[in-house]
Amino acid sequence: MPTSLPFVSWEALGRNAALLLDNVHAAVIAGPDPVAAASFALGIARVHGSARRVAVADLVGEVGPLQALVTSENAHGISDSFLYGVSLNKIAQPLEGSGNVFLMPSGTESVANETVYGNERWRKLAAGFQQVGALLLVVAVPNTPGFAELCGFIGAVFPIGDPAPATPAGVQVIAAPKPMPPEVVRVVAKAREVGNEDAGSRRNKLIAVALLTVALALMVGILWPSIMSRLPQGISQYLMGSGTVAKSDSTRQDSAGVGPPVAAGVDSTMPAAVLTARSAVGVANPEDSASAAAFAVYLVAASTRETATPEARIQSLPAVAISPVILDGDSVQWFRVTVGASVDQAGANALLARLRTAQILGQSSGTILKVPYAFRLEEGLSVEAAPRLIADYEKRGISAYALKQDDGRVTLFTGAHETVEQAAFLADSLRTQGVKAVLVYRTGRAF
Repeated sequence: MPTSLPFVSWEALGRNAALLLDNVHAAVIAGPDPVAAASFALGIARVHGSARRVAVADLVGEVGPLQALVTSENAHGISDSFLYGVSLNKIAQPLEGSGNVFLMPSGTESVANETVYGNERWRKLAAGFQQVGALLLVVAVPNTPGFAELCGFIGAVFPIGDPAPATPAGVQVIAAPKPMPPEVVRVVAKAREVGNEDAGSRRNKLIAVALLTVALALMVGILWPSIMSRLPQGISQYLMGSGTVAKSDSTRQDSAGVGPPVAAGVDSTMPAAVLTARSAVGVANPEDSASAAAFAVYLVAASTRETATPEARIQSLPAVAISPVILDGDSVQWFRVTVGASVDQAGANALLARLRTAQILGQSSGTILKVPYAFRLEEGLSVEAAPRLIADYEKRGISAYALKQDDGRVTLFTGAHETVEQAAFLADSLRTQGVKAVLVYRTGRAF
């Protein structure tokens, strides 16, 4: 595919293709023209930034479309973070006019090397973005040493231009956009020509509109098979003339085991929050509702998971949970930190008092919160096995904690939620990551 398209910018193409990443949390954007790839990534980022946090990483090296948007005098970037340990929080720069989109510049040293491209840290970063439902876009150059490893760590590639970069087996390849067919280009060109001849001419404007309508019809006709392939089966059958949309009263649990049952006629790729609103809501152990370890101490809410990660003395406390939530009166996602798991409020009050006495919290800090819902990751574990598994989940960007059950065995959970609807945000990221977690009333006691 040529890297220069008539009348259409690569950023505009990125905006149009953004829906293809609705269920993706990390992707490499790569092609023979790094400027086109960077512009394309910005288009995707601007669309997704209206609904979730997005980070665009420059692995080209001060590529024009990204570098032009860097406003900070801080020259640090990815190379400084990966080579010298500079915090990602310090290098991420908000995109002006878009509070949810952040740029990660290349930094003071070259990023075009295997030390950066093939760094295992990308795997953990991608897992972290999945955990919180955010999107990581890595603009990279094919054939750079370590490119194949980078694609493997990130898990998905969006190829831009011809030839498409070679990717390792098992990496998701997202369909690249195609240029406008020649017949559409010709009609659009004629429409623009006529429309520009006399801006005040009503007749010319009407002709231009008519020609653009023809172009749109041609485009839909050419792309119709692709459009139909992306629609839910029931809808596509209806549009093809069957006259009815498939209906069923049966329900099924999604393959990852996360979230409420999904109606058979509903597209399973929809976000968990939508599925929760449309289908029957339930948890796996309703019989445990009365004995749930529902009460916890609410410590803080932060704008990113990295900044929400507690210091060492907080992490040593029992049942530390980091939960992505939408707080009342807000429209963006936060990461709430709670500690403890008590069946009654008295137990949570006692924990809060101990935290204040130990000066871990200030005398007016901390509140009691009722969070009965969590996602069960593992059960039936020994006390000795729990720490190793918690560390394994942490490597994948999942904050897990352990509660001991009445039989002495241990269950691992992640998240702590007030409602089933609130838990849907974490359910979506767990499902995308392929984690077989089950929404439950959390039970047990901290130890």
